[in-house]
Amino acid sequence: MSQNYNAIERIRYGLRISIYDGASAHIFGNLTGSIFLPAFALLLGATPLQIGILASIPFFAALAQLLGSFWVEKYQKRKTIAILFSSLARGSWLFIILLGLVFSEQQFPMYLKIVIVIVALYHLLGAVSGVAWLSWMSSLVPAEIRGRFFGLRNSILGIITIIITISGGYFLDWFALRFPEISQVWSFKILFSIAILFGFLSIYFLRKQPEQAQTRQKQNSMLKIFRDPLQKVNYRKFLRFAILWSFGVNFTSPFFIVYMIRDLQLVYTLIGILTVTSAIADLTGMGIWGHFSDRYGNRPILIVTAIVATILPFFWIFTNTSVLSVYVIIPLLHIIGGFVWSGYNLCSVNMIFHMAPPERNSAYFAFWSIFNGLAAGLGAITGGIFSNYADQWVTFLPIISDSGFKLIFLTSAILRFISLFQLRKVREEGGLPVKRLVRILRSVRLWATMMGHHPLVQFFIPSDDKKATSPRSSNFWPIWDRNKK
Repeated sequence: MSQNYNAIERIRYGLRISIYDGASAHIFGNLTGSIFLPAFALLLGATPLQIGILASIPFFAALAQLLGSFWVEKYQKRKTIAILFSSLARGSWLFIILLGLVFSEQQFPMYLKIVIVIVALYHLLGAVSGVAWLSWMSSLVPAEIRGRFFGLRNSILGIITIIITISGGYFLDWFALRFPEISQVWSFKILFSIAILFGFLSIYFLRKQPEQAQTRQKQNSMLKIFRDPLQKVNYRKFLRFAILWSFGVNFTSPFFIVYMIRDLQLVYTLIGILTVTSAIADLTGMGIWGHFSDRYGNRPILIVTAIVATILPFFWIFTNTSVLSVYVIIPLLHIIGGFVWSGYNLCSVNMIFHMAPPERNSAYFAFWSIFNGLAAGLGAITGGIFSNYADQWVTFLPIISDSGFKLIFLTSAILRFISLFQLRKVREEGGLPVKRLVRILRSVRLWATMMGHHPLVQFFIPSDDKKATSPRSSNFWPIWDRNKK
C-alpha cells in the first residue's frame, strides 16, 4: 500500500510541478507573443505581409518536430531533450534585446528582418522541445483525469494571460505617456527582459518534474517510426480536417489585432482588456470542457465548438469605430470566442492523446503539429498576400467597403465551413452523439450536476461521486490532496 501510495503521490507531484512550469512558461510566451510581438513589429514598420510571415513562423517551424520525434524515439530521453531545447529557444530572445541596443530608428527595417530570423530560430528550437514535452506528458498524466488536469492547467494559464496582457498593455501605454521623448521600442525591451527571466524559471521547474520510465523497445528505422501513425485511418481523417481547418483559421487570425490597431485605432490598453475578456471566457470554458471531455468524449465538443468558431469571423464584418461596436459587439465576440476556443483546443489535443499508443507516440504528436503548422503557416502568409489586394477588391462590396480586413474575415468563415465536412468523418470510441451533447449544453442544471456542488473549487476537491465504478473517481484527483491513499 505504501509503495503504491508513493507512486501515486509521485505522479501528483509531477502534475503540480507541471502547473508551476506552465505558469512561468506562459508568462514568457505571452510577453514574447500574443498582442506584443505584432505590436512590436508594427512599431518597427512591419507590413501586413511581414505580420503574416511572423504569424506563420511557429507553424512552419513545426517541421523540426520530425527531428525531435526521431531523437525522442532513438535516445528515449524526453526530459533531457525538452529542457535542452527549451533553454536554447528562450535564450535566443537575448539577441533581440541586445541587438535593439545597437540599431537606430533609421535601421528599424534591418532590425525587423533580424527579429524575424531570431523568432524563426526560437520556434524551430521550441518545436523540438515541444514534441518531447508532449510525449513526456502523455505518460505522466493518467488517462482518467486528462480532461480535468489540462482543464485545470489551462485555466491557470488563462489567469496568467489575464494578468500579463492587461499589465503589459497598460505598461506600454504608460511608458509612452510618461517618457514621450524615449523610443517606445524600449518599453518592449523591458517586457522581453522580464519574459526571459520567467522563461528560465520555467526551465527550473522542468528539471524538477519527474519522468515516467519508458519501456525499452526494439529500435526502428526513422521511416517505420513515421509510417506507423499514417497507417491509422481515423488518425489520417483527423489530419485532413486539421489541415483544412488550420488554413482557414490562420488565414485571418493574425490580422484581428492589426485590424483593431490600424483600422479601429484602439489603444494597447483597450486591446489588452479585450484579450483579457477572451482569457476569462477561456478560463471559464476550460473548467467546463475539461469535465465534459472526461465524461462525454472529445469529438462532440470539437464539432460543437468548431461550428461556433466558424460563425464568429462573419460577425466581425459588422464591427466599426462606433461605441456600440467597440464596447459591446467586439467584447462579445472575444467572450464567445474565448469560451469555444478553449473547448476546441483542449479536445483537439486530447484526441491525439487518445489516438496515440502509450509508447512510440511522439510521431503522432509530431505529425499532428507539423500538418497543422504547415497549413496554418500557409494560411497566414496567404492571408497576408490577400490583404495587399483586399482594400481594392472590397470596394465592390458595399457592406464591408470600409476595411479590406473584413473581406479576409468573410473568406476565413467560408474556409472554416468547408473543413467541417471532414470533421464529421472522424470517430472516437465511447464519444457521445453530438445531438445529445447539444441537449446537455442547453441544460444549466445538468452542468451543475456534472461539476458537483462546488463549481468554484471543482479542481481542488474530490468528486461528489465516490463510487469506485464512476468515471470521475481517481486516486490521482485532486492533485493537491496529499492525504489521499
